[in-house]
Amino acid sequence: MLLELMSNGKLAELPPENMPKMPDEIFRLNENAEPSVVLLLPHNKYLLGTKGGKWIYASNKPDEDEKPSDVYLYEDEDVSLINEGTRPIVIPADTVNILRRELLSLSEPPGRHEPTVLMLRTMMRNHPVFNDIENKFLDEKFFINFMKRDVILYKAYWTLRFSLARGELETTGRLKAWLRAEPQIFEAPRNIMKIWFSIQNLPDEDALKELVQLKFSPLELQRLSEQEASPLVVYNPLAGWLIIGQFGRKIHTIFRAWIYLSHELFYELKYVKKMTTHDLIMAVWGEYEVRQAMKERAKYKGDEEFYL
Repeated sequence: MLLELMSNGKLAELPPENMPKMPDEIFRLNENAEPSVVLLLPHNKYLLGTKGGKWIYASNKPDEDEKPSDVYLYEDEDVSLINEGTRPIVIPADTVNILRRELLSLSEPPGRHEPTVLMLRTMMRNHPVFNDIENKFLDEKFFINFMKRDVILYKAYWTLRFSLARGELETTGRLKAWLRAEPQIFEAPRNIMKIWFSIQNLPDEDALKELVQLKFSPLELQRLSEQEASPLVVYNPLAGWLIIGQFGRKIHTIFRAWIYLSHELFYELKYVKKMTTHDLIMAVWGEYEVRQAMKERAKYKGDEEFYL
């Protein structure tokens, strides 16, 4: 895809024959530099979005002192590109978001299949996909095709794959608790859950507003934030249950998970599934991570549809 940055900060799509000539150095230094998205900029500059999800800032007419450089585009943030001898080129945040979205939609999702399924097998050992003596599940195409018929397997796989790609091994424990809870339970309209995180004391202002709307008073929340016991379980007959779990081994790394559960969901997890309070926290946290992973997966190439 070839785009041009207009003077108003918007994007215009151009025909591929207008593609700039890429310096050979880009391809020597970046094995994934085959262009997916190219943005033409003022002063003979351009941004190259590569298959590896990397952005490279380069010039159509480079001189000896002007080398391609890496650029990082962050969601909802402007990016300012230095242009020697002239004013910086500023790409507005909404345009940055469009560029990121276009590149991700053409990119394969991060992570590796084999370590993901091998770890997933330890968590879902009784699942039919892992009972094949030929170990067909190691074939990524086969496994992805199989997941089209199993939404729970799909969610667990991508949540685990993304977490392993980020080096977040702690997610495995939360996924195990999520699976023990039987994840369909979170889909029922009456089974409402919310989760917020805070460093030591109260969560942020938006979270506090939601908690107050759920009938937990500011004074009560302040009092709870000062407690050192963990977990804390609070029942509000007008709203439901508030559970606060504290995590971390050192005083400077302690953070809290604040979990709200409707009456119905708390009853299902605590008394029907007979989960401990700790496992309940892990299961709800796991559901939160699954929902985040599904949003992330939707950004990348080849987001599968389910045929259930």
